[in-house]
Amino acid sequence: MGIFADQKAIERLAARLQTLEDGVSELKRQSRSAELEYVELYDKVKRQMSRMAKRYAVDQKENGELVPDETETDPYNHLDPISRSIMIRRGRPEHKS
Repeated sequence: MGIFADQKAIERLAARLQTLEDGVSELKRQSRSAELEYVELYDKVKRQMSRMAKRYAVDQKENGELVPDETETDPYNHLDPISRSIMIRRGRPEHKS
């Protein structure tokens, strides 16, 4: 007699498998949620830092101090919006071919 000959053993294994599937689904949902929260927070911080930099530049100009030229540009500007958002989310530099 094998392990699968008993119906109760099959039912227990099915229940364990269902528990594992539910656990994996929950972890995937939590992972997606955490990633979305990170992207949202990153965007908010980036906007806030940009505002602060602009205020600083205006203050420096009003005080008569030299303002350094902003040579930093977004390396993803030339990409289409979908590819740009993917590259930003991944946080990886663009691979040029």
